[in-house]
This record gives sequence, C-alpha cells and structure tokens, in this order.
Amino acid sequence: MKDSKSGCDCVKNVGCQVTNCKYHGLLNRCTAEQITVQNENATKKGETYCSTFVPKSQG
Repeated sequence: MKDSKSGCDCVKNVGCQVTNCKYHGLLNRCTAEQITVQNENATKKGETYCSTFVPKSQG
C-alpha cells in the first residue's frame, strides 16, 4: 500500500499481538519504524518470525 504522505511503498498499521515486545503499541499495533520478517524457506505462516522483536525488558 502506498503511503500518500511519505510516498513510500510501506505497510501502514501493522498489527501485533506480542504484548511483551518493545514495539507493541495501543490497539495491538506495531510501533517500529520498519519490521523484518524472516525465514526465506518458509512455506507456512508458522515458519516465519519477526526479527524486529525486542523484549520490553531490553527496550
């Protein structure tokens, strides 16, 4: 989706259910500037992971 304000192709309002992540925000939204989802060999949703995750205790 294109963000009309910045002109970049980016995902707006990324949801996140991981409440112990530093970037977990109000209404279960991710507050990181960018996210990285990894596992280039994934064939199922459960085989991917958000490498942007940082425990709140480290944030």
